[in-house]
Amino acid sequence: MVNSPLFSDIQNHWAKASILAASQRNILRGYPDETFRPNAPVNRAEFAAIIATALPKQPVSRPPITFTDVPASHWAAKAIAQAYQTNFLSGYPNGLFKPTEIMLRVQAFAAVASGLKYQATADPASILKKNYDDFAQIPNYAINAIAAATEKAIVVNYPDIRRLQPNQNITRGEIAALVCRILGIQTVPYNYIPGIELFVIPPKFDAADTFTAELARVQINNQWGYIDKTGKYIIPPEFDEAHPFAAGLVLVKDNIIKSSIT
Repeated sequence: MVNSPLFSDIQNHWAKASILAASQRNILRGYPDETFRPNAPVNRAEFAAIIATALPKQPVSRPPITFTDVPASHWAAKAIAQAYQTNFLSGYPNGLFKPTEIMLRVQAFAAVASGLKYQATADPASILKKNYDDFAQIPNYAINAIAAATEKAIVVNYPDIRRLQPNQNITRGEIAALVCRILGIQTVPYNYIPGIELFVIPPKFDAADTFTAELARVQINNQWGYIDKTGKYIIPPEFDEAHPFAAGLVLVKDNIIKSSIT
């Protein structure tokens, strides 16, 4: 596959912005015929490779294992090993990984929640019932993970924000959108992101993100700062680059600042 700044088959696709953003970062690539194939499914080996590229420095949480169906010569062997050791993906009985098995939407979201150690802060069942009309279709093993992923606002539901469609194959376009949500790249319209609590704040910013850890990143005159849910500046716009808060920390250009969030 090859990387491309523009693909012939995404012009009217809902995830076009996410696809281009992921492509420009070499996280996802297109095909030699200059297509992206946004509706094509993603298998476990491909998913492992995408995660390894998008999140390359995740801590190891368990020792390596040898999968009988993933020889050292397999194109994704290194990525599969990394996805397993960082707890994004697990194997099957008898030492199998099943690299060509197609990923379901619920599996992809649960894998990310597992690898990034997301934990729901409220009752998982209540979170799911509040956000999804088809919550009863979510497998029991994934209830906590999907609730946590919903709270983290990484789930993307197109075209209906209230339908998770957990047992459908996840597509390349949906994976692109998921990657952008994980990395804080603002390409997905909010009306496709369940779990986001919207606040009415008078428009005065050039750009703004969703709230994370009670703060939102905002931009004025190409400078980034942070506001609380009342619109009050907690950190004035003074940075050329800034990222969303995570665990009380925020990365800004040439600085790392620590804040106690209450």
